[in-house]
Amino acid sequence: MRLFTAFFLAFICHTVSAQTPNASASEDKVITIPVVVHVLYSGSSNISDQQIISQINALNTNFNGENPDIEKVPAVFRKVAGVSNIRFVLAKVDPSGKATSGITRKKSAREMWSNDDKVKDPAFGGVAPWDASSYLNIWVCNMIPGLLGYASAPGSPAAKDGVVIKMSNFGANGSGSFGLGRTAVHEVGHWLNLKHLWGDKECGSDDVDDTPQQRTYNLGVPTFPRIGMGCSATNPHGEMFMNFMDFTNDAAMMMFTQGQVKRMRALFADGGLRRSLLSSKGLGEPYFVSPATAVSNNVVVPAPAKVEAVASAKLFPNPATDRITISAENEQRIAGSTYSIFAADGRVVTSGLVTSNNFTLNISSFHRGIYFVKIGEDAGKQVIRFVKQ
Repeated sequence: MRLFTAFFLAFICHTVSAQTPNASASEDKVITIPVVVHVLYSGSSNISDQQIISQINALNTNFNGENPDIEKVPAVFRKVAGVSNIRFVLAKVDPSGKATSGITRKKSAREMWSNDDKVKDPAFGGVAPWDASSYLNIWVCNMIPGLLGYASAPGSPAAKDGVVIKMSNFGANGSGSFGLGRTAVHEVGHWLNLKHLWGDKECGSDDVDDTPQQRTYNLGVPTFPRIGMGCSATNPHGEMFMNFMDFTNDAAMMMFTQGQVKRMRALFADGGLRRSLLSSKGLGEPYFVSPATAVSNNVVVPAPAKVEAVASAKLFPNPATDRITISAENEQRIAGSTYSIFAADGRVVTSGLVTSNNFTLNISSFHRGIYFVKIGEDAGKQVIRFVKQ
């Protein structure tokens, strides 16, 4: 649970530790999790699709050490920073097998929600979760003052499983103390079995070896080194306040550790409490690839399945080094469409909205290889292959 002030520490935390296997899933295998975002709004209070997409992007960058500010982590802690190889994608197929945007919306007479799980219950005006064994359910709503979000632990009842985030802090809107989308990063960390650094009691344990022990939480934007009191005073380099599982402002939290990554990925090993997500049908294509392959430089890579390309856009230059431009053809319009870029193994590298009919993307940080750009959704989509040199 992430809270705005110490006053709300009296709330019961839903993120109790769950038992997990000793062995983690292979660390070099990308785990892709289908996400459904349930938006509950009242009056004019709502959130845009673009803001939701910005949150998915924030989850992906922060869980994989791709956030630029990770360079600010002090060297002594940077050496244990972890890359989860866990990716999040808005669901493409709903539990009934129908195409979906991965976003549901419901207008509710209730203006404020607490951490009592009523937001997940239609009997109280909430929205029931999609199959928790196949989707990460995220509810976005207005919450009581001081409460930014909360999460269920692995092994929780399916009807309660998921993450709840305050609407004003959902997505990377860049405003205020919690405007970088890291409330959801923190809460999804709980959903993946991470504890607060202090173990929710004074000088408690988060069951992770490479996070220094803390007496309690940190707030705001501390200065390194942060030498705490009591058990924290024995840490030679101070407290790891820049960890996503502290209570600091978004601007101060920047990393997970390798130990935290191991704990999260253990959920997807044989017998793990989140393993069923690996066989979810919620992502549809191109995550379930056909036997067809593309061959480049004698390397065989999977190609997206059932590509139904339409002649609406072109991409140049191809091959590319730093930037690609996607341009509409034949006076057609692509502005306002969604785009996703997939690596050859099917993982999402980045996604967002096409903002103009002559749209440029910076790919300088991509590794060399083959990528696929998907523009639009369902029958009207186009998939374009390009090479990053």
